[in-house]
Amino acid sequence: MHHGAHIQNSQKYVEQCRRMLQRLEPLMPQLNIDGEKNIWILKPGYLSRGRGIHCRNRLDRILRVAEPGFEWVAQKYIERPLLVYGTKIDLRQHFLITDWNPLTIWFYKDSFIRFSSQPFTVECLDRSIHVCNNAIQRHLKNASYRNPHLPEENMWHSDEFQYYLRSIGKEHVWDSIIIPGMKKALIHAVQVAQDTIRPRKNSFDLYGADFMFDENFQPWLLEINFKPDIIKDTSVMNVLIPPMIESLLCVLIDRKTDPDCDVGGFELIYKQVSASQGQNLSYGYM
Repeated sequence: MHHGAHIQNSQKYVEQCRRMLQRLEPLMPQLNIDGEKNIWILKPGYLSRGRGIHCRNRLDRILRVAEPGFEWVAQKYIERPLLVYGTKIDLRQHFLITDWNPLTIWFYKDSFIRFSSQPFTVECLDRSIHVCNNAIQRHLKNASYRNPHLPEENMWHSDEFQYYLRSIGKEHVWDSIIIPGMKKALIHAVQVAQDTIRPRKNSFDLYGADFMFDENFQPWLLEINFKPDIIKDTSVMNVLIPPMIESLLCVLIDRKTDPDCDVGGFELIYKQVSASQGQNLSYGYM
């Protein structure tokens, strides 16, 4: 303790605190991602590619950033994220909506992981540590002291991430926690927005959803991007994007004449029951 002072019977209080945290966990879903710094992340509305993002931990500094006349999104920052070799990551997951009524959602099987160029710490709020967006990180120099196993381009294919999970003895979390959690989050997020969208037949929308993971590998949805960047500007994107576009065309074109055709890497994860079928709208997982 401070200056050599000690609390008598401290072990008793430690156990009481541990039990209290266990009781709080079901009541506070974000308990596992919270920390001690009260950090918030600010994002300007209608911008992309990591532009204008700030991390702040004091109200006066938040108000200084959030200029009047602009729309901002303020999110509680994940202070205890899953780290890979001591570095923050996020995951970009593509999904496709081919109809808003009935709501029809397709999930692409592959994704990519983005890394920061600097080791993670909450003692410094610089964006080189906390913003994984490739449009930001590509202009920064990787820290010379970071783990040599980290990719030079600060990006992994999801296959490489699964290989990493196997290397740390957590291969099961991809299929049992990460993928089901991302699907569930996307379905619920799109359902919430459904009533605000004006459906237009014979059209589609491709989206890019960004996720982070907590220390227990639970995925947390950060944001959903309309018209995501699919430029082949890294070796990972060069591998991932062409088959995704080919699969997208199979879903959009080939299925019109053959509903059972091969749709490549896309999986139908949700289809709403149409009201025109004489039934109430129902929701469920495919």
